[in-house]
Amino acid sequence: MLLPPVQEIKKRRIALGVSQKKLANSVGASQSLIAKIESNRVNPSYEVVKKIFEYLDRLEQPKAGLAKDVEKRDLVWVKKGERVREAAEKMRQHGFSQLPVRDDSEDICVGSISERQIVQGILKESDPKQFYEKPVSEIMQEQFPVVDEGLAVTAVALLLQHSQAVLTARRGKIVGIITPSDLLSMNAGVIAPRKKNQQFTEKVQEIAPAGSFIRE
Repeated sequence: MLLPPVQEIKKRRIALGVSQKKLANSVGASQSLIAKIESNRVNPSYEVVKKIFEYLDRLEQPKAGLAKDVEKRDLVWVKKGERVREAAEKMRQHGFSQLPVRDDSEDICVGSISERQIVQGILKESDPKQFYEKPVSEIMQEQFPVVDEGLAVTAVALLLQHSQAVLTARRGKIVGIITPSDLLSMNAGVIAPRKKNQQFTEKVQEIAPAGSFIRE
C-alpha cells in the first residue's frame, strides 16, 4: 500500500485540530516520536506511518449522522378505530405514503398502514367503497421498528431494507419517523419535504365515496 509523504502528517493533523498527544495515543506511539516525525528528525517504520494515516483518514471521512439528524418530527398518527378512508385522507393531506397506527385509548404504537395496503385492499374487494368504511385495525400490519434517535443512520438504513419506515424515540417516547426518502435527501445535504403521491390520490379519487375524503 502506497502511503502519502510523511510531510503531510503535520498539515493534516493541524487541519483536523488534533494535538500531537492525541494522535500519539490513538496510534499507540509516544508524543516525542510524533514530534520527531513531523520535524523530519527520524525515519519512522512503515507500520507507524500507516497507522497514522489510517487514523487521519478516519477523522476526515464525513460523519454518517444520527437518526435525529434526518427524522421527521411532524409525525402523523391514525388510530386503529378510525376508518380506512380517514387514514387515506391523512396520507393525502400530509403527503405520506404510510402512517403509524396507535391505540384508541393509549399513546402506544400498535401497527402500521400504507397506501400500498389500501390499493391492494381496494383491488380485492367486490365493493371498494365499503372497504373504506372498515376500521384500520382490520387491515393494519405490524408496527414499524422503533429506535433511539441517537442510533447511527447506517443502522437505520439496514432496517429500512425490511420496513417502509422507522420510528424514532427519545427517552422511550416516539418523536419522529424516517423513510427511505429521508435518507436519499441526505445526498443533497438537506432534508427535502415529502411530496404528495399524485398517483395514489388519483387512484382513490376514482373509487372513494363522493365527498368522503378527497378535498382540494
